[in-house]
Amino acid sequence: AAAAARFGMECEIFMGALDCERQKLNVFRMTLLGAKVHAVQEGTKTLKDAVTAAFMDYAQHLDDTFYIVGSAVGPYPYPQMVRDFQSVISKESRRQIL
Repeated sequence: AAAAARFGMECEIFMGALDCERQKLNVFRMTLLGAKVHAVQEGTKTLKDAVTAAFMDYAQHLDDTFYIVGSAVGPYPYPQMVRDFQSVISKESRRQIL
């Protein structure tokens, strides 16, 4: 949400309804930044179902949508991308600390 706001982009976030309830403050912050937060009511109402809903939305709007994931979940190559990008951040942080 912060990156989208910074670059003037629209942002839609999919979260399980139970996770939205647990993370009320974060949901509030994301909406302040202009994000539209979808509380997914299907299934267990948690991350697994939110990822499915987000990917389904992405598949229906390929021409104008980017699928950005914050966890190492989803179809190939998303888990590998998250792993590699987090590794870069980890190595850089370690280098700066030591």
